[in-house]
Amino acid sequence: MTGMQRGVASLVVAVLVTACSATDQRTEFCEAVAQLDRIDAISMEVSLSDDPSVRAALAQTTAQAARVARMAPIEIRADAELIATFLAALTQAFKSTKFNEPLERSAAIGAIQQQFEGALATSVSNIANHTAKACSPSPARINS
Repeated sequence: MTGMQRGVASLVVAVLVTACSATDQRTEFCEAVAQLDRIDAISMEVSLSDDPSVRAALAQTTAQAARVARMAPIEIRADAELIATFLAALTQAFKSTKFNEPLERSAAIGAIQQQFEGALATSVSNIANHTAKACSPSPARINS
């Protein structure tokens, strides 16, 4: 994973808060977000020179992002789906290019980033705002 991809993945995960609250659907969504955070943390340990491990880590992150999108409340589902689609496109770019052909890989990644430019930042912000409200512990839970 390149530094930019790690940055995007970290940004996506960093904005998703891991503590969860009440309802079953909300709890499942928050738990899926927390799992995405754990997967992303493990992915940060992968050596960039280990292409099979990079591909596996990206695929695992993408799969969990898709799970988060499926569990997302309707009001943010489109945003979660856009993030999952972006990560799926990155995963495909890695699968369809070779480690020893960095220009081809960079071009594929650049095309994806350009395709999602603007919309991705908005979706990340929308998810972050929703998750901060829905998944953060309430003051009553903190004080109990």
